[in-house]
Amino acid sequence: MTQAGGKKIGFIGLGSMGKPMATNISKAGFSLTVYDIRKEPLAEMEKLGVKVAKSAKELGQQCDTIVVMVLNYPQIKEVVFPPEGVLGGMKNGSTLIITSTISPLEMAEVEKVASKSGVAVIDSPVSGGHERAVEGTLVLMAGAEEKVFKENEPLLKSMGKHVYYTGGVGKGQTVKMINQLLVGAYQVAAAEALIMAKKLGMDLKVLHEIISNSLGDSAIWRMFGSRMINRDFEPRGAINTMSKDMRSIMQTAVDLSTPIFISSIPYQVFEMAESRGLGGKDVAAIITIFEEYAGIKMSD
Repeated sequence: MTQAGGKKIGFIGLGSMGKPMATNISKAGFSLTVYDIRKEPLAEMEKLGVKVAKSAKELGQQCDTIVVMVLNYPQIKEVVFPPEGVLGGMKNGSTLIITSTISPLEMAEVEKVASKSGVAVIDSPVSGGHERAVEGTLVLMAGAEEKVFKENEPLLKSMGKHVYYTGGVGKGQTVKMINQLLVGAYQVAAAEALIMAKKLGMDLKVLHEIISNSLGDSAIWRMFGSRMINRDFEPRGAINTMSKDMRSIMQTAVDLSTPIFISSIPYQVFEMAESRGLGGKDVAAIITIFEEYAGIKMSD
């Protein structure tokens, strides 16, 4: 059964997050067409009965609402902005949903360009990581005109369990930025804690269980702490993504003349990890930076 009044949905960006999100849209009964520059995920989606566009512009021509999940703002400009992006083909009255994490100022530029084509915009970054994208239990924080949000709420709910309306366009990215500020601090703190515990001779699995039931617990501790202990660096959320988010946080702090004492440390850690060729690894791989300076490994 096709939902959302029979609207044709497009999805661009079939990476670690995008492919499961698109899959859940299709499973929810929406008429879906997808596009990605890579052939492999397109072939996988075709096997699920999903239609495939030949280009971003063609996707725009074929769909009423388009969801974008790419890595960063330069990629958004490439696949969204006219003449060759989706806006080069989207009709007046259609809707563009940006689920990528970019800065509020960058989101404002997307809205400005889209408005010239008569296209409404929702910025709806997500939180939860790859596993929750697969489960369809992501958190979505949506910024848009309230009428546009309501019209597209069923589509957003097909990708996540918790869908929040945050206000006008850009407010979704604002909430996500604050979330990432906290996430970065938690991830680095988890690495520091595990290295200290290791040097003190603690059984890290016992420690992990105890902290998971104590005030020091967090979703980050449970998710990334376990990966760090096991040195499981298979990417679910890559370092280069987190590094990009931390750069955006630091630049926004400069623009706003806002003190950002704690976040400057995670920023440096992620930059260091990326400069050492770890950008494609899972965020848990930051533990290797701490291992190096401490002269010990989780596996010792």
